[in-house]
Amino acid sequence: MAKWGQGDPRWIVEEREDGTNVNNWHWTERDATSWSKGKLQELLVGIVVENEAGHGEISELKQVEGEASCSSRKGKLIFFYEWNIKLGWKGILKESGVKHKGLIEIPSLSEENEVDDTEVNE
Repeated sequence: MAKWGQGDPRWIVEEREDGTNVNNWHWTERDATSWSKGKLQELLVGIVVENEAGHGEISELKQVEGEASCSSRKGKLIFFYEWNIKLGWKGILKESGVKHKGLIEIPSLSEENEVDDTEVNE
């Protein structure tokens, strides 16, 4: 451990006249909730799945509850998010032409969970 005055100059904020957080060395955090909601809308609505049996599409983002933030520490970006998402879908069976619709729920989408551990309910 460095002695007082001998450490990394990015740590020495109190000695800087401007008190600048050089290269975001110290902890910073920004709210990314509204940006993330827009991005989820853009990424999810319109997804199409099609095979020989039929055609399905995410038609609307019915509900997005939660929050997201972007933090920086020692120049490294750290993302936190926790979302409860409900999506409306619609589809059609090719053979019979029967139309279906439903709801997909993702009750806890978080950076803490692996993709395979994410719960998705229909």
